[in-house]
Amino acid sequence: MNNLAKTKKLERRSKAGYFFNFEDEYWLLDKNTKINVSSIHGYLDLKNESSFLKVLSMYAENYSASHVQNIYYRFLHFLRTTETTEITTTSLINYRACLTDHTEWYLGTIRGLLRRWYELGYPGINKDVIDLLDGWVIKGNVKGDVIKRLDPTKGPLTDIELLTFNEGTIQAYERGDISLRDMAIGLVISNTGRRPIQISHLRLKDVLNSKNKRGEPIHLLNVPRAKQRATKFRKLFKQFAITKELWVILTAQAENVVKTVEEILGFKLHKSEIIELPLFPDMKEISDISSHHKLNEFLKSDQLHIKSVKISEVCKVIAETADITSERTGELINISSNRFRYTTGTRAAREGFGEMVIAELLDHTDTQNAGVYIENIPEHVESLDKAVGHHLAQYAQAFAGMLVDSENLATRGKDLSSRIKIDNKGVGTCGSYGFCGANVPIPCYTCIHFQPWLDGPHESVLEELIDERKRLQEVTGDLQIAAVNDRSILAVTEVIQRCTNRKEELSRG
Repeated sequence: MNNLAKTKKLERRSKAGYFFNFEDEYWLLDKNTKINVSSIHGYLDLKNESSFLKVLSMYAENYSASHVQNIYYRFLHFLRTTETTEITTTSLINYRACLTDHTEWYLGTIRGLLRRWYELGYPGINKDVIDLLDGWVIKGNVKGDVIKRLDPTKGPLTDIELLTFNEGTIQAYERGDISLRDMAIGLVISNTGRRPIQISHLRLKDVLNSKNKRGEPIHLLNVPRAKQRATKFRKLFKQFAITKELWVILTAQAENVVKTVEEILGFKLHKSEIIELPLFPDMKEISDISSHHKLNEFLKSDQLHIKSVKISEVCKVIAETADITSERTGELINISSNRFRYTTGTRAAREGFGEMVIAELLDHTDTQNAGVYIENIPEHVESLDKAVGHHLAQYAQAFAGMLVDSENLATRGKDLSSRIKIDNKGVGTCGSYGFCGANVPIPCYTCIHFQPWLDGPHESVLEELIDERKRLQEVTGDLQIAAVNDRSILAVTEVIQRCTNRKEELSRG
């Protein structure tokens, strides 16, 4: 057999459409997953190693790359822990003895692999191994612990933390600290709770503008499903309703993508090509395209999409750039895609939705993981009075504007139309030259353009907000409704604290 024929025989195609050679040192299975299969060399004898790689290639051809990667590294852990050259009942018993309650699920993954190995008939797995595994009750992966404990660094975000992230993202963009793309990524993942891989797989045609049964405009995101193992790249979707504000941002991102890609390629795109462009493209890959033909070939896979890890990195960069602090820890908020998912599920449970709705909302195939949200429904919202507000304000950083000593020193201070009032008393100046339809003055305190005056009646604003919070709680009996202005309460409290500090500075000289 010549080398070309041998190479063709050993070549496989992953579920995501990537070609890999059976004897390669690395298997590239999709844009995000590259497995170093050579690291298994030297553990098993050659016959068993060959059998394992044949089984693994079957998984690679039919299942998601992340699932294949998980199988590979769980099996590699088994080999490294036991230092065995073959799979026997003894090596499995020894391995189980090394696992803890939190890692016993590794064995469950290995059991699935060995069963399939045995079913395919490749050498290396005897029936006594399967009988042993079938007789074991193996604990699954511990699910939902950080959700139940409301872990302040890994669990669901509080409403204030979520709002702080969203507002901080927008403000960072307005200051020019982050790009339009990064703002779009941050807001789409925080608003939808979708996995990074799903966000990275979005295309321009997935940002939809439609109408409901009453003829009213609705805005949708056609989100590709990602964790269904037998599903090919962008073959299954679920629509997710989004706000008009988010739709506008994503539409602007789509327009920017078309403009940038055409500039890089040096030729105009056809309409059929434009709609297939990634919403968040990998511009380095785009720069390698020289023709319409090559572009269309690349669009058949995820090659032009940014890696999913980039989605997570962008969210962390936003938190650092905007200096987003948690009111619970007083430290920079620890942002991860999982925390946004936990937050989506937690908020749904708090609103009284059941397992089926939560599973649908989080795009789960079944309800086995949704129960954790309603088993112990957490409640972030507590009583917020003046004392609590003063304690939290120093951490929440809800006030984003700039304190001014007097109206004359404010941007647009001489423009009477820029005054922000409450009960006909001026509290500050709006420094924006654009139109704002906000119901002033409450939203102003969390706006980047607001310039509160040093002698403004901010205490009166705080008193009204706290009284309104108490009234809403008494009328509705719902803390969630009562907490609608909590971030504004913290912003006003911070302004009061800053005024106190500034007055002390002035009194000293």
